[in-house]
Amino acid sequence: MSSSQSPSAPAPSARNTGLDRARAVAVIAMVMGHTLDAVLSEQARNGVGVIAYWSMRAVTAPLFLFVAGWAFATTVQRTGAHGASVLRRYVPRVALLLGWGYLLRWPGWGLPALFAGEPMVWRHFLAFDALHGVAGALLLGAGVLAVLPGRTARMVTLLGLAVLFPLVSPWVRAAVAAGGWPLVLEQALVGRTSNFPLFPWAAYFFLGGLTGLALSGVKRVPHWLCLMGTGTGLLSLMALWGGDPKVSDPTLVVWRVGLLCVVAGLAMLLPSRLDGMMGPVGRASLWVYVVHLPIAYGWSTFQGLASRLGRSQDVLPALGLALSVLAVSLALALPAKKLYGRWRRKNGTLRLAARAAASAALPEPPVSG
Repeated sequence: MSSSQSPSAPAPSARNTGLDRARAVAVIAMVMGHTLDAVLSEQARNGVGVIAYWSMRAVTAPLFLFVAGWAFATTVQRTGAHGASVLRRYVPRVALLLGWGYLLRWPGWGLPALFAGEPMVWRHFLAFDALHGVAGALLLGAGVLAVLPGRTARMVTLLGLAVLFPLVSPWVRAAVAAGGWPLVLEQALVGRTSNFPLFPWAAYFFLGGLTGLALSGVKRVPHWLCLMGTGTGLLSLMALWGGDPKVSDPTLVVWRVGLLCVVAGLAMLLPSRLDGMMGPVGRASLWVYVVHLPIAYGWSTFQGLASRLGRSQDVLPALGLALSVLAVSLALALPAKKLYGRWRRKNGTLRLAARAAASAALPEPPVSG
């Protein structure tokens, strides 16, 4: 081989199937929870089992953000991306997530009020949901991983952000409540009608990114054990300390992180024979999320189950509807994800071919005598 030839880049390691299982569990729990919330009757919600489930359901959204950050940091670390290449890869994804997020909140039922500048309709349209939250945290995370090439520096910075966001959330809320902020920024930061504003919800994404980077360096200890050990330790510490999750943002975040670490660890323990089913679901988790929301809650002027049935179903019929929504969402999302992947690969191949042709067409520089 000629000495002028550069060595080929190392091939990326195999996919983290445990992560795919955790992502699948997160989105399945989200679909089931949203459907039950849409159709479960008030009487059924007072049952002991439903009350216990509802208390655990509070971890599904943090888990969704956590595994999104985990997948992001794992991919960046596995591919060795740094600098502008991280931004080129993820800024378009941020735009896609924001586009889907705002499209899902499009108030087709109130367009005259929207165009007239009615604040209530605009607050609905601009409110941050899970897709917006992932997009905002992803933009910040991509900036961090682009600027900091070292794994340790990235971990320290992500940990700092994960601690900072819950700590400063009360001050950010107070500053926004004082007024004078653009509505779109207010809704993104701590909006009153936003389900997942960046403060403090981005902390779960940053902790997921920290987890992905930390686990990439763990070779001899099972990753599920690392997660469950960390989660159990956090929960034990909070129980011994007596930290009330209702007291402050940091205590609530720590409680939820303890729970989601245990849940993610349990998800990684699922049998490997399920990977053929759960792997594609995990990789298409954002697609499943986008598809199921209109079915459960409706979109624009289309009525979902929440409007068609309302809170009228007992536990077993509601579970049947939740499983049906999950099945329909998977049937629509998985082929769409596959087609989108083929389109991206085809476009990527065409771009590479165009660049190669353009390079070949350039005249060679003259050789100096």
